Amino acid sequence: MTLLLGVSLCIPFVRASLSSFNGTSILTLDVSGCPSCSNTRTMWDIIWSCVATLFACAWTAVHPNIPGVHEGKGTAMYRRICLIITALLAPEFMITWAARQFFSARQATKDFNARGYQWTATHGFFAWMGGFRLYVNGSPQVTLTPDELGYFVDSCSVDMPVLTEEDIEDRSKEDVLSKGVAILQLTWFVAQFVVRYAHNLPVTLLEINTLAVAALTCTAYALWWKKPKDVGLPYIVHWKGASPPSHLHHGYAFDIHAWNYSNSSRF
Repeated sequence: MTLLLGVSLCIPFVRASLSSFNGTSILTLDVSGCPSCSNTRTMWDIIWSCVATLFACAWTAVHPNIPGVHEGKGTAMYRRICLIITALLAPEFMITWAARQFFSARQATKDFNARGYQWTATHGFFAWMGGFRLYVNGSPQVTLTPDELGYFVDSCSVDMPVLTEEDIEDRSKEDVLSKGVAILQLTWFVAQFVVRYAHNLPVTLLEINTLAVAALTCTAYALWWKKPKDVGLPYIVHWKGASPPSHLHHGYAFDIHAWNYSNSSRF
């Protein structure tokens, strides 16, 4: 179910039919803009309520990755806009992507804990979102995946990054205010929806669709609960020595001048 489908289905029903409540006919929607009673709402009241709820949920739920080495300053905003559109039009895809990152981050956490390092889920997310960037001779080269970071640490090519969970969270730009506004908006919308349903008052398909999309985006947000948000700069990992070898074992073909960072195009 997507927002576009909900809007298209809602248009024919925006002037909702009369509903019987205790023998009295109640108008669900008054497009004149002058509500005459507490049970009458204008079309713009409904549209504004749905848009505000969707925007608050999508803006809070979206957790874009860190821009790659060769990506510009506007990449982060471009990714955020693309992800918000995806969250509204295809929330199922957003949940799938968030779940994939959740399990990948958990696996990375287990791998580094097995090596004797104290990693949390926040470390795992930070590593998979492009949090560790390799520098050679003071110049940024590529962003390391957790597997690559682990291999380089094991081969003593780089030092293990000393980064606590608090350090990573300090880089995150998520704040209590944005969370609180989104939660209050969603709570108010759900409460209004439940009250109207309990009193046998009709609701539009747009509101039903909004509730469904909001529930899906909240699911993605729960999966990303430990993922840092809007981190602008990665943690620098310095290569030991003048230059790395052209090839490494275990399948890591490393050409520092030709390696295209595969994660740079990910959100």
